[in-house]
Amino acid sequence: MKTDTQANLSDSFYSQKKYTATVILLCIGYFIDFYDLTIFSASYVNVFRDLFHIYDITEIQKLYLHISSIYTAGIFVGAILFGVLGDKFGRILIIRYSILIYSIAMIASVFSHSIELFTLLRFICGVGLATEFATSSVLINELFVDKKASQFTSFLYFCGVLGGMTATYIGWLSWQVMYLFGGVAGIIIYLLRKNIYESLIYLNMNKQVGKGQLLQLINNFPKLIKFIRLWLLIVPFNFLIVIMFMLPRFMPINDDLAQLVKVLLIGFFIGNLISSIACNYVVNWFKDFRQFLWFHLVLFVLLIPSYVIIAKNYYFLYAIGLGLLGGGPVAVWIQVVVRSYGANIRSTASNSLFAAGRASAIVFNLLIVNWLYSPKIFQAQVIGLTIIVAGLFLLALLFTANNYNTNMEYLEQQ
Repeated sequence: MKTDTQANLSDSFYSQKKYTATVILLCIGYFIDFYDLTIFSASYVNVFRDLFHIYDITEIQKLYLHISSIYTAGIFVGAILFGVLGDKFGRILIIRYSILIYSIAMIASVFSHSIELFTLLRFICGVGLATEFATSSVLINELFVDKKASQFTSFLYFCGVLGGMTATYIGWLSWQVMYLFGGVAGIIIYLLRKNIYESLIYLNMNKQVGKGQLLQLINNFPKLIKFIRLWLLIVPFNFLIVIMFMLPRFMPINDDLAQLVKVLLIGFFIGNLISSIACNYVVNWFKDFRQFLWFHLVLFVLLIPSYVIIAKNYYFLYAIGLGLLGGGPVAVWIQVVVRSYGANIRSTASNSLFAAGRASAIVFNLLIVNWLYSPKIFQAQVIGLTIIVAGLFLLALLFTANNYNTNMEYLEQQ
């Protein structure tokens, strides 16, 4: 006969085991999310040549920026919509059905020969995958204590990067295969996710408390300032994601652009993997998310403007360096966010901030498209914008408190 202690240990082991299985399914989903984020960037040159018969490099890059903006708008819509629903109806319901939307649109895009239809399908893909990272991070941080939460959030992003690398390697063979693989894999994940577990923090929440109220994020001045401050901490990442695909054209390297982009992505993802692993150790060592973000700021200012001096022999190392800016900082940022809001609006806040961050990429797209005609203008504007983005990040970081040990069960007051 089991003692109470043995029973508690057995229950604890069972809970950890089932929650770990949930994390694995979340990570596979983010694998597909990152995979899709990479698909278009890795294949856009060949897609436009094959589907739409566009061959001029400037026109290809302009169309890429336009469709990327539409895709980002889809992420914005989907993140806010599913973020609110995630607080109202539960985390697992939303991240299960949202990936089904993506899968159908992804498969359909392979058979599209109209720019307008292809753009619409990219918008729908953005809507479907918008909530994967933020809602999965919310669920992980509600299921586990601080140290494990940091480990699993880092692992979530790590798996996402593996998805991006997979997309890049498959892209060497065929972009059509790459798109179909993403769509079919998404349907499989949808079927498997019927076995994931909901957060007890969410299930035990008072039924009378207001949940998923979007205006509660900004309904007074201190809340508005907090939202802006947390948003500014993710803006450098979104600037990086836009500008990095424009840089190879203006480097002193005379290789095919499509080839340069693929090499850039491989190096970028290697840097992401390194950064994703390192951030977990740094955060848990200092028990403070901000220490890792300080390192990110310095590297950001040094690396992006230096593209003009990167020769071919150092191109891959430079890509790895850019990757260090895009891995751990995102995993750290989302943990700061989920601990900054109560359980009743945590999904809404995390997804809305993620959406706002992605929306900044639309602004960057609109700016950069006007710089592509002159290398000198491009260089000057990139340096200026890097300084502005870094300065705003610094200001936000200085006013961000350490919330590593925040109690995740608290509720946001109206």
